[in-house]
Amino acid sequence: MKILFILFLLFSLQIVFPQKTEPCVEYIPCNIENPDIYIFIGKKLDVSRPGQPNYCNDFIPHSKYKSKYEILKKISKNINVEIIDCVLYDHNIKVKYYEFENLLLFVAKGCDELNTYRYEPVYKMKNGNWASPVFYEFESTLKKSNKQPHKVDIAEPITISRYQSGGKLEDTFPEPYFEIKEGKVYMKYGFYPEDLITN
Repeated sequence: MKILFILFLLFSLQIVFPQKTEPCVEYIPCNIENPDIYIFIGKKLDVSRPGQPNYCNDFIPHSKYKSKYEILKKISKNINVEIIDCVLYDHNIKVKYYEFENLLLFVAKGCDELNTYRYEPVYKMKNGNWASPVFYEFESTLKKSNKQPHKVDIAEPITISRYQSGGKLEDTFPEPYFEIKEGKVYMKYGFYPEDLITN
């Protein structure tokens, strides 16, 4: 009986003293025509999920990630920094970008931040060039470009994302585009960054 009374008392206190909530703020979308675009190959330095405001009207944005990348190769001519901070909004994508060490990043200048709107995992070849696998990481039959892929000689095995690890490697990474050795995947054909930019 005493326990029931305590539970009733706690419930009553919650009604009398409701939990304090953050005041909501209006969500204002960023609409910029012809934003500046930055394209580069970056090495992941840090990825985090910052807190987001309590928006009014029950607006729930996609998960926001804040990232810091070291620029390894500048594709765009308008980049004058060596380290860049940008954000990405996760639209419930299957393959998470933070699983990859190096990315070809497409970033647009927003109202108050740099927004990543596209990315492709890239890997260093033995000759020093960068290349990306022929197929998208979320779909092993969909090519990233209609161009003819290049035969490449990768320096290290590629990263297998958690989504890709769910099935047989032979199905996810088919020959002749990949070679599987002792459970590791080596890219045999790929696209250079220039192939994907002009796609």
